[in-house]
Parts: sequence; C-alpha cells; structure tokens
Amino acid sequence: MAIIRDPKTGKALVPRKYYKDEYVRVIHSTLSRVFNVAIQQGWIKDNPCKNAVRPKKNQSNKKPPLQVEQIKDIIKKTSDFSVTNAVIQFQIYTGLRIGETLALTWDDINFGKRTIKVNKSVTILNKEVLVGPPKTQNSIRTIYMSETIFNLLKLVKKDQSRNKSELKNVYVDNNLIFCMPTGEYINRRNISSRLNTIKKGTDYEYISVHFLRHANATLLLMNEVDLKIVSAHLGHSDISIIADVLQEKQKYISQLIDLQFEDDK
Repeated sequence: MAIIRDPKTGKALVPRKYYKDEYVRVIHSTLSRVFNVAIQQGWIKDNPCKNAVRPKKNQSNKKPPLQVEQIKDIIKKTSDFSVTNAVIQFQIYTGLRIGETLALTWDDINFGKRTIKVNKSVTILNKEVLVGPPKTQNSIRTIYMSETIFNLLKLVKKDQSRNKSELKNVYVDNNLIFCMPTGEYINRRNISSRLNTIKKGTDYEYISVHFLRHANATLLLMNEVDLKIVSAHLGHSDISIIADVLQEKQKYISQLIDLQFEDDK
C-alpha cells in the first residue's frame, strides 16, 4: 500500500505488523469497491485506493488454473441441487465475478433472448450489504446463457418460489437470483465454505472461488474461442489477465503435437 511517512521527519514509518501480500490485495480490493459505492452515492469524489500501491503478485507462487478433468470433477460434485451448488456451477459456466453473481436480480435475466445483464456487484462488510457498480467499466456487459445455465436458473426460480410460498411474510424479497432461503443476500464466504468441502483431498485444494471464473476461460479457450471475445465475456479490460490460462492451453496443444509425432513413428 502507500508508504506512510512521519510528518516531522519525512521518513517512512515502520509498520507495527506485516501482512501477507494476498491479504493486503484482498483488503485493497474490498475497500476499493466500498469507495466506488461512496462515489456512486455522491458521498466522496475520488477513490483513494487508486493512489495506493498494491503489493506485486509473487510470480513464483502462482497456482495453475483448473484443468478440464478437475472442472468436470467439481461439476459432478455439485450435480445435486442446492443454491450454493448452483452458484458454483454458475461461476464455471458464466465466468462472472462472485460479487457480480450474488448481486444478480431477476430483471437482469431475459429468458426469451437468453441473456444476462451484468451491471452491479455486492460486498458484505460487517454484515452491511453494499451494492455498487462492477469492478471496471468493461465489467458492465451482457452475456448469453447456455442451455445448461437456462435450465439451472429455472431450477433456482422453482426453488425460490417454493421458499416464498412456505415462508410467506418471513421471506424478504430482494428480487435476487441467488439468495438465502429467506431471500437475503448470500455472503461469499458461504460459497467458499462449500467449495472447501468439494476440493478437500483433491489435487486442486489450492483453488479459491475466483478460480471458477478462470475455469470458464479455460473451457472457452480450449474450444478455440477468440482471446478478445473471452476477455470481453469475462469483463476484462486487458487480455493479459487471462494469459495464465492461455499458457496452459499452449501446453495442452504442445502435448497434442507430441502425441501426433509419436503416432507417426
């Protein structure tokens, strides 16, 4: 983050405690979203996080993106319907950021045109729900839903209608797609908890919920979808963000070439 200096001497102050770089990046990202909401509400003019220097990612500690077989394993383990399972599958099949997914409302869905409008994101901070714009301007987008997502959303709607009928006045209707049984916002930690159960004892225990978004990029690139189209689909402003997934694809292609030569021997 930005260096804090002693106002008298001008020397950099020594931190009382050091935090892991990843933790600092998470805090920076969360604060940035909060300040973006404040700007939208007219409370402040600028986002102070823009001038903060985030720690650079340690390239040596980079974790590989999910492989196709690992993605299939997650989908298999989330085949039984529950809202958390539905969210995990939705992440894989759409590539939305988790905050974008948990902020989706039914008016963002057009079943006739089979489109999903992505125009907001949600963060829960100290039990306070903060809904604001997505991460970047490029994140505001419309994506098309596959047959799988179409059917998944129909199941979610059916389950939600049953909850509304059973809970009656207890149900808080926020028009959310993915919500608690009472209609309230889901904390992303609930999704992380479910994913922790799924990945336990596997060779992909290192993944977080964000890796599901990268899994979508993997599936698209493996199916020869143009890099720029994948980037626009994910709401990225820079195609270099999905370079890791592309690199894995290149490794996969090189293996196919090796197999081809072996077959020719």
